[in-house]
Amino acid sequence: MIFSFVIALVVATATWVAGWWAAAIVAIVAGFLYRAEGGRPWRVALGASEGWALLLIIDAFSGPLVHVASTLAGAMALPAPALLLVTLLFPALLGWSGAIVAAELGRWRSQPRALSSQ
Repeated sequence: MIFSFVIALVVATATWVAGWWAAAIVAIVAGFLYRAEGGRPWRVALGASEGWALLLIIDAFSGPLVHVASTLAGAMALPAPALLLVTLLFPALLGWSGAIVAAELGRWRSQPRALSSQ
């Protein structure tokens, strides 16, 4: 629980500063750091989604989120709740895939290799 909360804060801050791709970078770093535990991909995904939800809540209080969401949803022919769901699904997928790929690459690099006999 605390792990996903920390990931959420880091993802929200990094996204605020650097943009959407920062969620993938945070996931890659977390997956590499926790490679011994499989990268914790579902917890990283949950944290990334929570981080973006936090940013949406901040935007809802400080800006016209409802108006923008309904306008954008109308342009995409989607209901506004579906657009918000997709918006939260995107960082979850970035978090899961980044964490699992980094964990597997980290474990693969740390395995001893047998010398090939020629």
